[in-house]
Amino acid sequence: MPQVIAYPGTAGSFSCAAAQEAFPEGVCVGYPTFPEAAQAVIDGQADFALLPVENSFAGAVLPTYSLLEKLPLHIVGETMKPVRHNLLGVPGATLGGIRQIASHPQAIAQCDVFLQTLTGVQIIPSANTAISARDVAQRGDPACAAIASSEAAREYGLDILAANIQTSSLNTTRFFILSMDDTPLAAPGKATVIFTVNNEVGALVQVLSSFAASGLNMSRIESRPLPDTTFQYFFSADFEGDMDAAHLIRAMDAARPYTCEIRLLGVYPKAVKPL
Repeated sequence: MPQVIAYPGTAGSFSCAAAQEAFPEGVCVGYPTFPEAAQAVIDGQADFALLPVENSFAGAVLPTYSLLEKLPLHIVGETMKPVRHNLLGVPGATLGGIRQIASHPQAIAQCDVFLQTLTGVQIIPSANTAISARDVAQRGDPACAAIASSEAAREYGLDILAANIQTSSLNTTRFFILSMDDTPLAAPGKATVIFTVNNEVGALVQVLSSFAASGLNMSRIESRPLPDTTFQYFFSADFEGDMDAAHLIRAMDAARPYTCEIRLLGVYPKAVKPL
């Protein structure tokens, strides 16, 4: 039986394209939201979930980290997808006639320079780029447009009113591949750990020193406020190199006295950066 891969969004989305490229023999199934795509794996409806975690221009996709903090899923792989945004409208629409543009907040942020050139246009955040394109096609209003991929334009019969409107020509989104099983998809070269630190002087420094003393090469660290506390933070950290779970567990044990919580999300193969 082919593997089933859950992704957030619908046909024509960047998540759909990333899932198809990562699993060319798999069956890729779209879900309306990030939580629903993740829950499909927990419920046994899918073998893997593919969720965006970071964009090279707009930064971390925090809803994914929020899910990983709560759900019993493991990172078993990652993939990267170059992002080329386009402004899409119904046939006959013109750039000058657009009065409303919808897209995912990350896509809006990634096209900020282009959007600043427009006047009299309302920008509306939405759940997904491809869903925005689908809604524009269904409404049939030449004053409405969506920021989405060229695949979405083909999928929903829309015209590209402006191509490659992303601010950065190197715009790339990184995706985690999640599973209920912690077995990496290939030889691991990367790991992700999440933790919160004790409310005491030097706790974060002690945690980072513990990782360094264990010989781990930290390639990324991200923090975000904890929603139910005041000025306390949740951290995620990526490590690169020859990874094995036992080594990570020893490093985490050394850091544990300075943390409220620390958890290994997974060891997994490092994605090749797209050209």
